[in-house]
Amino acid sequence: MSVTEKALVLKVGRFREADVWVKLLTASRGIFNAFAFGGSRSRRRFVGCLDPLSHVLFTIGESRRSDYIVLEEGSLLYNYPTIRQNPIKTGIAVNCIKFVEAVEVGPFDGKETYSLLLETMKMLDSSDGALDFIPWLFRAKFTFEMGFLPDFLHCGCCGSFVCTKKGFQFGIEKGQVACPTCLSGGKPLDGLARPISTGTLRALDWIQQSSPADWISVGMDSKVRRQVSQLVELFVAYHLGLSWENGMYKKV
Repeated sequence: MSVTEKALVLKVGRFREADVWVKLLTASRGIFNAFAFGGSRSRRRFVGCLDPLSHVLFTIGESRRSDYIVLEEGSLLYNYPTIRQNPIKTGIAVNCIKFVEAVEVGPFDGKETYSLLLETMKMLDSSDGALDFIPWLFRAKFTFEMGFLPDFLHCGCCGSFVCTKKGFQFGIEKGQVACPTCLSGGKPLDGLARPISTGTLRALDWIQQSSPADWISVGMDSKVRRQVSQLVELFVAYHLGLSWENGMYKKV
């Protein structure tokens, strides 16, 4: 039985002269591969639908033996023209896509991933501001959406609210903040921990509560940006098992 579903096209390749394989992301299935038979020559069933970074309404079926997924036809919803025309935006979009591919998003996490990636693409397509920090914001927000939700504004030991004092630490493994009073009282954090400023804690809390539409207006000083990016990389590496090395995401 065929179903109709919106999908974001992540990757496309040929496997025979006229046939195409497509890697897709949908809310109900997560990331999966499908075949568009005759897709490279179609002038009716897939007009403008089989390009990466396209948002498409597909009719999706199965092979006769139900051993692979088939795209029967598609209707282009949007192809993000500004992203395609701007190499910097294209690179950021591809970086975000590579990240969700490396995570191997399945049906359980499909809804949150699909929504976050579409919102990020929409923001990139319509924004003219500074974009260099977007990949870190995307990775942080994705990790939070997967259920890793640290409380950045309260000490995990005594519950006190984060203030302007210096000497806070953040434990990567438990996602826990420790205040200077608890640390000096002999309550160190277990495992990997890093010093963290109150400005960075507030920035991370803001990212946790934000949406991609908010990111273009964010302003952080260089020290906060550096600490945020370092902690995001450590947090992603520990909880998702991924690190960014030499232009690709690797399992760690």
